[in-house]
Amino acid sequence: MLNKNLKTIRNNKGFTQEELANRLHVTRQTISKWEKGYSVPDADLLSKLADELDVSVSELLGKDEIPAEETDSLSVQLARINEQLSIRNRRAKRVWKVAIVLAIVFFLVIPSATILGNMMFWSTNLDGADTGYAGRVEYTCTLDGEKYTYSIEYNEQYQITAAGGDSFIEDHADVENYDDAHKAAAAIEDYFRNHGGTAEQTEVKGLELD
Repeated sequence: MLNKNLKTIRNNKGFTQEELANRLHVTRQTISKWEKGYSVPDADLLSKLADELDVSVSELLGKDEIPAEETDSLSVQLARINEQLSIRNRRAKRVWKVAIVLAIVFFLVIPSATILGNMMFWSTNLDGADTGYAGRVEYTCTLDGEKYTYSIEYNEQYQITAAGGDSFIEDHADVENYDDAHKAAAAIEDYFRNHGGTAEQTEVKGLELD
């Protein structure tokens, strides 16, 4: 009741928190804590507070008139209340700290883990359709003691999506003239075999060429 009564009486008297704090030689934050119920003044401050607001202590506390002989008992009660409020505030701060940690985990750690998981997923699925091709074939060719390599990537319709390797193959087998993977592969094989060399598919991923 003290916190609500204090705020109501202060407003009725026309005091700001700052003005009342200056009269009591305390900080504005102290007045704010009293009005929010985070703490209570001790017996001496409570008496000064009542004097500044021109009300009785009992009116501030929302109780009947307090006999003088119960003043010591009131001091004990106020001290006990402050201790209980302090414990409650510490618990509330711990709850907030836990909430902040959980928020950090939810908004930072989990998304980061998701991104990392996605990166690992993509890195382990290089030969699937998600990489931009349905199939990939790599040729290792030999001619006159020299070795050449060339790879062709293609979609489900066997249309070439990417190709590259030794420029010798591009220059002599004319693979760049073909959009169809079958025709490009045949051009490589025909050139090397017709010139006494070899052309072997050393690696095939995904959809195979017939």
